[in-house]
Amino acid sequence: MGEPNNALAVYMNRSDRIRSVLEYYIGEKLPQDWQCEEMRGFYTVRDKKGKLSFRQRDFIGKTCLWGVQFKLALENQDSVNLTYPWRMMEMDCLAYEREIEEIQERNSKEEERYGEEDDFKYRYKKEDRIEPILNLTLYWGRKRWEKPRCLRDMMTGVAALPDKTVGMVGDYRVNLISMRAIPESELQKMDSDLKYVLGFMKYTGSRKRYEKYIRENKDFFTRIPRSAVDVIDTCTNIKNIKESLQFTLNEESGEEEGDMCKALDDIIRHAEKKGAKKGAKKGAKKGAQKMNERNNKLIQQLFADGRQEDLLRSATDALFQQKLFREYHI
Repeated sequence: MGEPNNALAVYMNRSDRIRSVLEYYIGEKLPQDWQCEEMRGFYTVRDKKGKLSFRQRDFIGKTCLWGVQFKLALENQDSVNLTYPWRMMEMDCLAYEREIEEIQERNSKEEERYGEEDDFKYRYKKEDRIEPILNLTLYWGRKRWEKPRCLRDMMTGVAALPDKTVGMVGDYRVNLISMRAIPESELQKMDSDLKYVLGFMKYTGSRKRYEKYIRENKDFFTRIPRSAVDVIDTCTNIKNIKESLQFTLNEESGEEEGDMCKALDDIIRHAEKKGAKKGAKKGAKKGAQKMNERNNKLIQQLFADGRQEDLLRSATDALFQQKLFREYHI
């Protein structure tokens, strides 16, 4: 995972934020029995040359919902991935493989007896079941993700197949949420700070607009979690804010927090001070330039009138020089 994806994965690794995106996707509030406990999402694989590598999910959790046990997997994307459906299928296959292996190991350890309808060869009983994996992809990029949205989008020739054979082609769907495209009305329904992060991102094209949004929602932005700042920093082109923030640990939440309103004020004050200093320097330079022009004009007039002695005196006598300025109306 790259640095942008790391920031997104850390931020979305919290139950209330996961709940917000899941409720938005299904279009209804989750029941009270909602539970989601993170589990290991790290898988090792070997390529055809025997080289060891790994695959890692951004988040996968054991979930209880609607009275059903299943696994909920979240992936964050900051750009369009043209092999993504295959990648998701591979991740799910690795997870299902692990679950099957755990069942096989359990059956062997407990010395299960296999009946005629059981699979003795693969140590798998008729009643053995694996839990389903529900996938949700959170796309944070600016560019519209049109395709691929399923495995068939990566294939050629499917449309030319006879209708009766199209169903024979395996497919794998991407359940995708374009995070930047979530309407403001839907953001307001969220019960997590995700609504403020995504709301802020809608106004990053105008400094006045995003500053107004920050101050209108100061209850959140005066105690914004560092993980939220990292997401804003990753997904926007706003400069200086992160560098101007100071973070303190919130013992209750376990997250570091900063005051973005104060950071904005500091940035504005610094800009005003810098502007005033630059203006003073520019004014002094302009004044010196104007004085040089007056001196040059006076020198030319005195030379033209043959007043060399007055010219020499004006170089050391400021009062006499001012008198000459008045005389020549310079």
